[in-house]
Amino acid sequence: MPFDRNLLEAKLALNLIASRDMPTVAWDALEAGLDGGATRRLAALEHPTYFEVAEVLPHVLLELGLSTISIREAALRMAARMAQDILHSGVDPLPHLRELERLWIRADYAQEISSLGTLDDEVWIAHSAGQQESHIREWVTSRLNDFCSSR
Repeated sequence: MPFDRNLLEAKLALNLIASRDMPTVAWDALEAGLDGGATRRLAALEHPTYFEVAEVLPHVLLELGLSTISIREAALRMAARMAQDILHSGVDPLPHLRELERLWIRADYAQEISSLGTLDDEVWIAHSAGQQESHIREWVTSRLNDFCSSR
């Protein structure tokens, strides 16, 4: 996976990267031409514990020029990335709605992503009202498009 500063900052803010996966982050940075002693140290860890990562991570963030962002901003970035990925891949968006809802909740119900965070409930209501699955899927895809184009 290519090194993506924005996505990495968001995943770090949301605690979405397990300690055991942190060396991979360092490998990606090294492959992208970003180097430093702390980054190499993180890359060399095998089966790192939380404490091993916590010791070196602040130095890695400085070396990579990463910023600490708010959970709200992180959730917004992740929601935008998820929506774009769903749209570009052409996968069924319905199985991803709970994940978008979890991001919205994690961001303390941020208004900026409420249009995605409430989709699962709205789909449930549409199903209950007898809406056809194909129509619901088109409507959800339209909402994802609207969200992406508004960013």
